[in-house]
Amino acid sequence: MPRPFGPTSNKTTMYPPYIPPTDADFALWLANFDSLLTAAPATYGLTAPDAAAVAAVALAFALAYPISQDPTTRTPVTIAAKDTARANAEVVVRPFAVQVSLNNGVAAMDKTALGVTVRSLVPTPIPAPITAPELGIIALIPLQGTFSYKESGATGKAKPFGSTGVQLAAAIQATHTADPADATLGTTVTKSPFRMAFNGPDAGEKLSLFARFVTSSGPGGAVQYGPWSAPLQTIVT
Repeated sequence: MPRPFGPTSNKTTMYPPYIPPTDADFALWLANFDSLLTAAPATYGLTAPDAAAVAAVALAFALAYPISQDPTTRTPVTIAAKDTARANAEVVVRPFAVQVSLNNGVAAMDKTALGVTVRSLVPTPIPAPITAPELGIIALIPLQGTFSYKESGATGKAKPFGSTGVQLAAAIQATHTADPADATLGTTVTKSPFRMAFNGPDAGEKLSLFARFVTSSGPGGAVQYGPWSAPLQTIVT
């Protein structure tokens, strides 16, 4: 009879997608954000004081930026002043941009016009895996094995898109089996390689190990499984 088993498993500045990284593009984005928000703050779920706060930092950056670019006035001092004005503008504007982006009461076309992210209200389900893992043996020592998995035919440790790991099933018995239905389901491992520990009576028995890819964000958030791998067959030492 199969026996229970179990694995013993083993920056650069980043901008939100709506904030342009270059100063030139940021100047245009900020001017547009300021202009639209000042004209109709309620359209974006904000208030006149919110728009005034944005206008103040937008004006400071609009004044500092061209001075820092003009060869006749470009100095370490004016560049530092521009950098400070930009940092202050981002601190003030970013929370408002996020608020607008998350506000379901703001029309998508208004979010786009303002230059913020239009978030999808319906998550796209990840399809069930259609490929099987390829298992490998890395090392066998008394009552322990180290194994690997990857997507069949792939290089490195690649997994199918959306896969969180593999579920294992093992048969430890007198004869090998090629049928995962004969095996005992184990846990899901998320990293390759992984280790499996065996019990004393398992020594000398034949191990048939199977694996299948797992996702956790299918329709309704349900766990989804791919097809079982071919058996990895060896002997427990």
